[in-house]
Amino acid sequence: MKRAVIIGAGPAGLAAGDKLTGQGVETIILEKDAQVGGISRTICYKGNYFDIGGHRFYTQNSSVLGWWKDTLKEDFRPVSRQSRIYYQDTFFDYPLSVANVLAHIGPFKALAIAASYVFSRFSSRGKAENLEEWLISRFGKKLYEMFFKEYTLKVWGRPCAELSADWAGRRIKGLSLSVAVRNAFSGGRQNKVKTLIKEFYYPRLGSGMMYEAAAQKISLKGGKIQLNAEVVEIKHDHDRILSVVCRDCRTGKKFETPGSDFCSSMPLTLLVSRMSPLPGRDILQMCGKLSYRSLVMVYFIIKRKDLAPDNWIYVHSKDAAVSRIQNFKRWSAEMVADPRNSSLGLEYFCDEGDSFWAQPDKAILEKAVFELEKLKLCRKEEILDGFAVRVAKAYPVYGRDYRQALEALKGFVKNFSNLQCIGRYGMFQYNNMENSAVSGFLAAANILGAKKDLWSADLEEESDD
Repeated sequence: MKRAVIIGAGPAGLAAGDKLTGQGVETIILEKDAQVGGISRTICYKGNYFDIGGHRFYTQNSSVLGWWKDTLKEDFRPVSRQSRIYYQDTFFDYPLSVANVLAHIGPFKALAIAASYVFSRFSSRGKAENLEEWLISRFGKKLYEMFFKEYTLKVWGRPCAELSADWAGRRIKGLSLSVAVRNAFSGGRQNKVKTLIKEFYYPRLGSGMMYEAAAQKISLKGGKIQLNAEVVEIKHDHDRILSVVCRDCRTGKKFETPGSDFCSSMPLTLLVSRMSPLPGRDILQMCGKLSYRSLVMVYFIIKRKDLAPDNWIYVHSKDAAVSRIQNFKRWSAEMVADPRNSSLGLEYFCDEGDSFWAQPDKAILEKAVFELEKLKLCRKEEILDGFAVRVAKAYPVYGRDYRQALEALKGFVKNFSNLQCIGRYGMFQYNNMENSAVSGFLAAANILGAKKDLWSADLEEESDD
């Protein structure tokens, strides 16, 4: 009898658990947090619903779309997308609107941007070695300096020249100035680039509603989901994982869970460093060469019926530390308890333990209020309530030399015949939710007898059918 132990109840872990319980496999999911969903969870506060960031449900993968629709049914709704970029005290439509851009920057600056783009296309020297080269080759130096240079530094805490071009290939694949302009002239009708889509699906009460429903399905089929269970030790015999030891986050007590098959969506570096016995010093050193960017979310309930027409706003301004602002009422009106109010989520990127992360909540809230007033989105006296949430290791950082370390860790975990790494954290890949779900589906298929290599699989195209 197979006994599958899944570490993490985010999109990847729940996708794997749903498939396995559907096939009658004894399944145990261990989740460190007090609720499921991972970084895609939704926080309920005084009847208002707040996501950890914003999570669009969009995919061209029929297996994932079918899973989403089957899980939430009528609570899974299409939403029209509207977003803007705040730059130099001006709001620019995003995706681009030609009329809007020309109105704000004028024809001469637009011609300078076009000339810079043409020059970059002719002067490009083959494959980009870092993110700065990738962006300049596809947008031109002038547009890069306007809209990418400072924003990327704010989000990742390091300049584009110190980041791998792999990040762009994963997150904004297929995007360039020419594509954006064609999209603007066509009104988005011919667009297939994810970052430019005009419509997406979204759950009625936030992204976490999807994963709460998925967890309920798993439980009804006999699967077990243990919350507040942090995996602190992974026992093995060098070829196979034998069991995992967890610490109950409420009581501090430890318990051990054996299994025949294991899937891990915990951060890859933590998985490796918590092996028992430990790997060699060279592998542990590689763990230290991979890093994750953390996030502080600041949430407000605001006494105003309508704040802005946007689902979210990108803040490309040196004068504000906030990177992106979510307007949850525009995702789903039912996320706000009182229709006379609105709610916002402000995203502040930082490193776990740095000066921003370590500030008291009161100081962080005061800073966020100051920036909202500076951006003219609301006044201090309109804010009814607020709170902050820290999210450690939110995004894997694609530093220029990350590949060598990642390949070493991949080689190490592949030695275990009954262990599969899944999801954004587990694979150290900046995946979307649908990619994480596909990794979970494929891991479940392997436990049931398939032979898919998740590391080499195209998580955009793969199906579990």
